[in-house]
Amino acid sequence: MGAGASVSRQQWENADNSNQQQSNDDSLVTDMAGMAKLMEAKNKFMKNKKKNTACFQKELASTDLIKEMFKRMDPAVTQADSGDIKGDIELSLKYNQKEELLLVKVIRARDLVARDLNGKSDPYVVLDIVPDRFEEGSKKTRFKQKTLNPVFNEIFQFKLPHAHLSTTKLKATIWDHDFFGEDDFNGEAVIDLSRVYLSAGTHTDWYMLQLQTDFSITGTLDVTLEHQDSENMLLVTINSAANLKASNTLSNTSDAYVRCSVSGLKYSEETAVVSGTLHPVFEETFEFDMAKEEIPSRAVLFHVFGKSHISDHMSLGQVHIELDSLDLEDGEISRKVLPLADLKNVSLKRAEWAQNAVAQEFREAMYAHAMYKYPTFVYGMHKKGRKLYSVSSRNAASSAKVLLVNGIPM
Repeated sequence: MGAGASVSRQQWENADNSNQQQSNDDSLVTDMAGMAKLMEAKNKFMKNKKKNTACFQKELASTDLIKEMFKRMDPAVTQADSGDIKGDIELSLKYNQKEELLLVKVIRARDLVARDLNGKSDPYVVLDIVPDRFEEGSKKTRFKQKTLNPVFNEIFQFKLPHAHLSTTKLKATIWDHDFFGEDDFNGEAVIDLSRVYLSAGTHTDWYMLQLQTDFSITGTLDVTLEHQDSENMLLVTINSAANLKASNTLSNTSDAYVRCSVSGLKYSEETAVVSGTLHPVFEETFEFDMAKEEIPSRAVLFHVFGKSHISDHMSLGQVHIELDSLDLEDGEISRKVLPLADLKNVSLKRAEWAQNAVAQEFREAMYAHAMYKYPTFVYGMHKKGRKLYSVSSRNAASSAKVLLVNGIPM
């Protein structure tokens, strides 16, 4: 079996048997922890029994569906711009404790972007774990011809000790197979395994596709922040960076500079370019207008670039600092050395006033849709079967989806 070949369904079932044996061996600890979680979940459900019943057992009328979609749009955050990428991928994850194997079932994808002239795509999925400590390599499904909603149902395995689960990510990338040229990128989902409760058995979920994440970014950024209450001013000093990724592969160096901005403000500042090093020292300070009351709802955004004379400047990583996480009392100085990472898919928190404004816009839009019964396909919908409805606002950088199964929201 090749490194990228799918494994048998028997291996998928063996994980259940292995985990059951492991569960029996550790029954005392597992049962106590499991019973505590079960009782906690039961108590929460009983406290909100009427609410849960209303939300999850009642068929939605057309106007209720409109309300539910707008309710799921979060005015508190600005979602990352996914460019021309859209769609979702459904994955099922399972962990074999005895053999220390992560099993991944690629089930299907939906609503992909058409990459071919015929309005379709020939999609396939590539799986990787990051970091790949045991050189497992990529695992790849077969490609499906002429579809934007492919069904794969293929299972793959990765050697992954339990101790590494909390520091490993699973990357699922969809490509469009091209018979005559390079394959086209069609979206990526990155799953942080530390946030997936694999001890409970099989975990199945839909994951939104986004732009590619650059996991080759390295290094740290050293910055200092200070707020002057009397001047309503935030002072940001960019001290230095270290161990940057090389933007010039021939000389193994970078000509680096840093762009700095504050969420909610329309201007940004840039340092001078420091050439020929992976450890640039900047020591530049910038001023941003900011009242003390705005600190809890603001974030400072740093983006390191490698300057290029022949192509677009290369991104060398970003750092986001939520100001409410710092102690910025008048005159207090906070210095941080933080790791750089590719954060283009990360959502940002809005200022409180902006949250209220966006929430009001959502309410007004919801009322208008309900009043004029638009879009018409919602009001003429059939209740049977599985249907996915979505709403998005490009200006507000927000979106939401509701999956109905026989008229019941999931």
